[in-house]
Amino acid sequence: MINPADPRISAFAALCDEYGLHGLAFQHHEICARRAWLHLHRIDYAHLEERMAIGQISHTHSKARDRSVHGLIGLAPDRIDWSGHIVIEAKGKAGAVKAVSKQTVFYALMLMARTGHAWGAAIEIIEQKRRRLVDINEDVLLTMLIAAQDLSALIEGECPSGIDAPICRTCSYQYLCGRS
Repeated sequence: MINPADPRISAFAALCDEYGLHGLAFQHHEICARRAWLHLHRIDYAHLEERMAIGQISHTHSKARDRSVHGLIGLAPDRIDWSGHIVIEAKGKAGAVKAVSKQTVFYALMLMARTGHAWGAAIEIIEQKRRRLVDINEDVLLTMLIAAQDLSALIEGECPSGIDAPICRTCSYQYLCGRS
């Protein structure tokens, strides 16, 4: 666990605030720069994509969103274990581990910056009824800082090239990307 007083955490939070970055942007960034660019520019297909609709229903009915996260400093994690200082993101399946981990770490780092307390991160995998803890260490902090810088550049830049990977076949942005 990193020290919540580390000035890089404040720098991370300031960059995210300046550019309006949020957790899902970090998840998309890990998967594909074009996907992140589309998301950051509010160009999406989620309301028409069957997998996304099923995921939203599953997510909504798995557990109610923790009421204590509503209005929480502009953050929207799924749940928070206030006594254990752990922010929790719920996902239907194990999915893209690194991408979902980045999303959850975003929430933990922002809570560290806002509260000055150490926060942990966990992913609840609904289908498997298990929780996976996400390590927040020096390397993770540096990776998140770089990702925040990359995302801020995407906001101001042209749409980047997409990738050609197996995940493209199930990507909710595939019809917008042009790689379908």
